[in-house]
Amino acid sequence: MKTPINYCLKLALALAVALSPSALRAAGSAPGNPPAAASTNLVPALPPVEIPQSVFVISANPKLTRNPFFPAAAPTLPPPTLTGNSADWQLFVLNGITSPPKRTAMINGYTFEPGEEHEVRTAGGAKTLVKCEDIRADSAVILVAGVRRELKLRGGL
Repeated sequence: MKTPINYCLKLALALAVALSPSALRAAGSAPGNPPAAASTNLVPALPPVEIPQSVFVISANPKLTRNPFFPAAAPTLPPPTLTGNSADWQLFVLNGITSPPKRTAMINGYTFEPGEEHEVRTAGGAKTLVKCEDIRADSAVILVAGVRRELKLRGGL
């Protein structure tokens, strides 16, 4: 059954008039009910909200930088700068060496063959690029930030 467009328009107009604010106020003041002056069921119109523009600051200082996707995350620290000091080299641990014919060394939980390089996570959580130059019977020679060092297996293993 086709509904004439004029009928639909008249019905929409009647609903709009019936639901208008003045009609709702008049319905609240029925005989026997005093009109509520300040109380209506209408929601006040809210002003439009301005959305601020995002600004991401990347600083060389990790304390001033934050991850915009994980703001509560701790800032990442730069990899340690290694010197000849033995305290710096305690970040790297030779966990084990496999026997011949194919020697591999495990350094900080990462397996290396001679000549391979990987990013290794240190105890502080920073990642450092380590190159394994040579694997011997009880040690491995690594190169970190241009500094060469020999890591030895811990005694008593």
